[in-house]
Amino acid sequence: MPILYVHPTFTSIVATTTPAANFGKKTLRFGTLKESGSNNEDEIIEVLNGEEEEAVSIIDMVNEVAEPVNVQPVQIIGELQEEEGGEEAEPSEQDQRDAEFMLEAINEAKHIGGGSEREGPMSPFPRPIAGAVLVNHKTNRILARGYSDCLEDCVPKCLTDAGLTVTPLREWAIGYPTRELQDVLHNDATLYLTLEPSAERNGSLMPSITRLIEDAGVHRVVVGAMDPIPELQSKGCSALHAAGVHVDVLPSGSDVEQQCQQLIAGYSARVNTKLHRRSRRHFAKKGRPLGFLHCSVIDSNDAEAFERSGNAFPRDLGGAVPLSERNYGSYEIAPPPEQIWASNSGGGSSQASLPMEEEEEEEDNDSLLTDFEDEEVSNNTKNLQLSSPMMPWYEQVDAVVATFPKPGNGPANDDSLAGRLTGLKWLATNGKALPAGVERILVMDAADLIHLPLKNDDANLNGDVDVEGFWKGEGRKPSRILLRHGTNAAAASAARTAATAAAMAASAAKRAMQLAESGEAEGAAKEAILSQEAAENALNEIQQQVDEIQALKQYLIDLGVVVETIQGGRGSEPIDIMAHLGERSGYKAVVWRAGCWGSRGVASILNGAFQWVSAHLAVDAGGGKFWQLMLAERCIQAACGPESKVKVMTEENDISIEYCDDADADKDCVLQVGGRSIRHVRVDCRVAVVNPDRKRELIGWRTTRPMPVKPFHEEEAPWFL
Repeated sequence: MPILYVHPTFTSIVATTTPAANFGKKTLRFGTLKESGSNNEDEIIEVLNGEEEEAVSIIDMVNEVAEPVNVQPVQIIGELQEEEGGEEAEPSEQDQRDAEFMLEAINEAKHIGGGSEREGPMSPFPRPIAGAVLVNHKTNRILARGYSDCLEDCVPKCLTDAGLTVTPLREWAIGYPTRELQDVLHNDATLYLTLEPSAERNGSLMPSITRLIEDAGVHRVVVGAMDPIPELQSKGCSALHAAGVHVDVLPSGSDVEQQCQQLIAGYSARVNTKLHRRSRRHFAKKGRPLGFLHCSVIDSNDAEAFERSGNAFPRDLGGAVPLSERNYGSYEIAPPPEQIWASNSGGGSSQASLPMEEEEEEEDNDSLLTDFEDEEVSNNTKNLQLSSPMMPWYEQVDAVVATFPKPGNGPANDDSLAGRLTGLKWLATNGKALPAGVERILVMDAADLIHLPLKNDDANLNGDVDVEGFWKGEGRKPSRILLRHGTNAAAASAARTAATAAAMAASAAKRAMQLAESGEAEGAAKEAILSQEAAENALNEIQQQVDEIQALKQYLIDLGVVVETIQGGRGSEPIDIMAHLGERSGYKAVVWRAGCWGSRGVASILNGAFQWVSAHLAVDAGGGKFWQLMLAERCIQAACGPESKVKVMTEENDISIEYCDDADADKDCVLQVGGRSIRHVRVDCRVAVVNPDRKRELIGWRTTRPMPVKPFHEEEAPWFL
């Protein structure tokens, strides 16, 4: 029996004038889904988003999948027509051809590591695997193929393979090589897609894929699997129908449709976790990505507290100040540790085979954390291995940001260039473990471009830092440099130089005038010459600075680096960077590795740049896990800001104690430092900025006078008791 699949929340369909679509080879009209008993469209969106505000662990956000998006069948009367006799007709010749060409699109999608999300160069992970095939349905000849990778969607790649010139500007700019190909696309072409095309823009840089199909004039589109994101499901098909494109969707449950679903099985589970649902909701509300701040918490702005094996232990070992006195200002935010010891023996952590921190994968493969297995380490030949501490959601966000801080924003008494390059070093080394589709971004001032290492033999780098490979970014998304106040910094430097030259020229001209009036013409001529030379020197200095910065930018661009300047009136704070990434690239979740020490992180949290904080710190090894979590939460609260302005919230699963920071640590990763037992922990906590202007309602409960107690009356019990 022909059926229409809709989200289980909805019980009715309102007919609209939207053009007809073919769903499972049956004609229907795309309408507006309505919730039973509700006419509020905003409520419908809230139901689709599924965003509840209860307290939730961030690990649960990564691992817990939302309610199944498998839709319930409901019979549609009048819109779907059955064959006479109540039986489905045999597949037509067109249906068989559609299935055949969709299999070609599936095989094209599997060019990425044989269909595995993470394997193979240029993998699109964490975006979905998808394939496209363009066919002339009159001659049944394949015109072009394309598959999604970390750089490009399968649709523009397929159209480019057909010979079109496709350029994403504010809108798509399309050029046809011949008029014949244009006529074929408009009249005879069918585009087979394993996944429903997106109708959303990816920031100002990338128009929607449905708009590209529309502008290219493709006559017909066949879709294998619908978008697994509930609030986006069917919107791509609706947009194409509204543009006059004929769209068919493969019958649900067919063999080919199931193969298309298998391609995106991991993606479907991933995008329906609470992490991604909250990210989409935050982006829709704020226009910027959900921010995750990865940092350390120390008790002083002192580099000595940060030098022991790359850990983040405070000098006082987390216990010198009583818990009740750990108020704002007693602890500070610092960069996260660069390396830790991971153990795979005894009761220690099993992270030696993983360059990233991960939870143990469930047998039913429900875990969303992909195994970053390193063959060299996973052979269990090494009992302990240094690795970089990264959270599971590092691989699921759109980008990881590190900073090249300004002088003075590093540890106390350390303004060395080598110390300020910590973020770049991490991106160039441990950042290689990130999926190819996760962008690596370095934020810095334009004035520091002249200090940026471009070669591996730079004196400020260690011998094992492959900075040249980072700049080239081969086999992955290109590296990006965001210049804070790039134009303003260069202009300010040039203005200062010009002002100095102008002052010198004015002084020389005044002196020349005085000499000329006194009859000393020769002296006046010399003063005039000196004035001219000073002006020329100033001009040359300005031009040299501009040329040097432009040459460095062009050199990086030639290597494949994306160089952008924060403009449009935005400042240089993390909140401005986040807004830029949301507006420019449409990013919905970003990890920010803290690069500065002290109060700058607090200001960013209070400005709303970060909604989650993952902090490394040391706590007393004595006591249970609950005590250690309470101790760590109080320290983080003291580092993030006063409780009157920001609240730090944790759940029992938000603490990770599986760290070993020393090869000599015991199986429980407990260290003896200064005669005390301590343990390195990481706490993932949610931070919420307190809004003093938010209205609060006080609900009073009316009380009633209690009923009077009757006096006790003593009676003799009946004989049968």
